[in-house]
Amino acid sequence: MSTRFLSWLALPLLMLLTGCPSDGGGGGGVGEGTVAPPVLYTANDGSNNISGFTVGTGGVLTPTTPASFSTAGTSTEWIAVSPNGQFLYASNQGPGTVSGYTINSTTGVLTAMTPATVTTGVGSSPRGITVTPNGQFLYVANSVTNTVAGFSIGAGGVLSPTAQGTIGTSGTLARGIAVSPNGLLLYVANAGSNNISGFAIGAGGTLTATSPATFSTGVGSSPEGIAISPNGSFLYVASSGTDQIAAFTIGAGGVLAPATTPTFSTGLVGSSPQRIIISPNGFFLYVTNVGMNEIAGFTIGAGGLLTPTTPAAFPTGATSAPVGITVNTTGQFVYVANSGTNEVAGFSIGTGGVLSQTTPATFSTGANIPVGIATPGRP
Repeated sequence: MSTRFLSWLALPLLMLLTGCPSDGGGGGGVGEGTVAPPVLYTANDGSNNISGFTVGTGGVLTPTTPASFSTAGTSTEWIAVSPNGQFLYASNQGPGTVSGYTINSTTGVLTAMTPATVTTGVGSSPRGITVTPNGQFLYVANSVTNTVAGFSIGAGGVLSPTAQGTIGTSGTLARGIAVSPNGLLLYVANAGSNNISGFAIGAGGTLTATSPATFSTGVGSSPEGIAISPNGSFLYVASSGTDQIAAFTIGAGGVLAPATTPTFSTGLVGSSPQRIIISPNGFFLYVTNVGMNEIAGFTIGAGGLLTPTTPAAFPTGATSAPVGITVNTTGQFVYVANSGTNEVAGFSIGTGGVLSQTTPATFSTGANIPVGIATPGRP
């Protein structure tokens, strides 16, 4: 098993990052005011390519033609699709680059941009990658240089470094990265220093560290994936070292404070939660437990409180080793990248957040090992 563990409705208007509603994590959304195509992609480690799918009735995935696309890089494990579904970006750890593509809105076929890749810095080893809700900026978490690289998204999706370029995280081993729904705040999970870095996003995509610059996730927590509720009030991080989800409220200036209940178990010891996703309506949270070959599910209540679904976990298949997870923009289906069995597992979201397998239950990525997974606006 890898040690790198790693239809279409308009979404609600974005809410300002003020206040904390009583209805849990709902009341917001991600989008650019356009209808995104029904597409899904996986970042495939080892084979250094991307598998493409279109999403059909019942959540069924159909491979694009061709079924995969080269990244011109190595160790591709994280991927992001712009909220409007027009562009795809993948981070390549080996050469320290980001690959960029345009997406055919009908077929889902990817076409490499010109240039096909941009650098994130020598020896940077980029991991988490995200596009701002307005589609103007892209940010990458560099795990070796402990920086965030910022890019402006221009005509045709082409990337150019922001005037700032990079900024230090004040942490180590950067992993997941997320932007608030209003596009004003950015956070990075640092697996080495067991904390989260916070930044305000200013004019031209310039990042300014919050005060304080980092927020602890607990000794030995080794945070990986990170997600923000659609209303912008709560932040959650998957703590792979302690088999927990750490929960925070987002206050003035982007300052994080532990939620009233600060941590929630993801299951048995050794569940090793990896990446995390929240449904567009803000009602449900799901995390991949790579150590248990399952998805842990939660409902989000008042104050950001997480309550396990019934049942609390949903199997992804023996030896499946799920890592990446995403939900389609309408909130109907959850998909995970099964790195151990070279497939995507699909689930429908039912009453109370309960997951049931799609028919068929899995979709092959061929000889490719999927790690990252993304749908429009939801890496």
